[in-house]
Amino acid sequence: MARISGRGVATAALLLFVSAGPLAAQGHGRGLGHGSDPSAPAPDVPGTGIRQFGIWLDDATISPRGQGWATFGIGYSRALFGSQWDAPSVDAGLGVSPRVQVAVTAPFSKIRYTDGTSSRGLGDVYVAVKLGLLDPTAAGRSFGIAVAPVVELLSAGSVPDRGARVHWALPIAVEKRFAKFRAYGTAGYFSRGSVFASAALEVPVNAKVTATATVSHSRSLHEDPLSDELQLAPSRWDVSGGAVFFFSPKATFYGSVGRTVSRLDANGSSLTLGAGVSLGFQHRIGGR
Repeated sequence: MARISGRGVATAALLLFVSAGPLAAQGHGRGLGHGSDPSAPAPDVPGTGIRQFGIWLDDATISPRGQGWATFGIGYSRALFGSQWDAPSVDAGLGVSPRVQVAVTAPFSKIRYTDGTSSRGLGDVYVAVKLGLLDPTAAGRSFGIAVAPVVELLSAGSVPDRGARVHWALPIAVEKRFAKFRAYGTAGYFSRGSVFASAALEVPVNAKVTATATVSHSRSLHEDPLSDELQLAPSRWDVSGGAVFFFSPKATFYGSVGRTVSRLDANGSSLTLGAGVSLGFQHRIGGR
């Protein structure tokens, strides 16, 4: 997702896809899943018929003060009851101090169900503030830790009846840099009622191309008899792979492919694709 020397614009680009969730639940932004087939009749069993999942993947590197990125992407997800396009999906962020970075993610989504109906509009929006605790780029150090509180604003289509739209998440990211590659991962909690863990291995192929492999796991914490009756799995595993091409020091292209590898139900994706461009910029903060 980024050069070994730093996060850069490439990480912002590929993280946008890693977070992609299933239909009727796409965030993120850094990713979640929460839903069942809306066309299926619900048994007369108490519960919501909704499993809450959330996935977030980030490293522990903080962008330098005044350095930012803007990513414009297209994402596609296919599930048992339809397909979803996110076009465009926008991710932007900025380093505001040596230990603080802010970011926002917002997709415009179109969902088409197998019964021929569809919906479109702004998807789930995420605002994150990443706080660096240990800098992996500091002299004599190759390990880093960061915490990234997130505010989550769900789209109208992602909110159950009488449910709240605003939630929060608390991801904790770790990163380890090696001579020829780096590894990082994130674990945490979504207030909707799920825990998660995700990890990535990033290897430069040559001076222009970096390849990344990711794996993620999320588990719903709430008891829900209707979800059990609908045979919705209480957890899910996803994998993806991708590459970033460094077109210039401030512009990168990325592409990714992935899928759910645990039992495939209404919360899983049989195929996810993503592509886009990420642009870096420098912004003067405080007139200096």
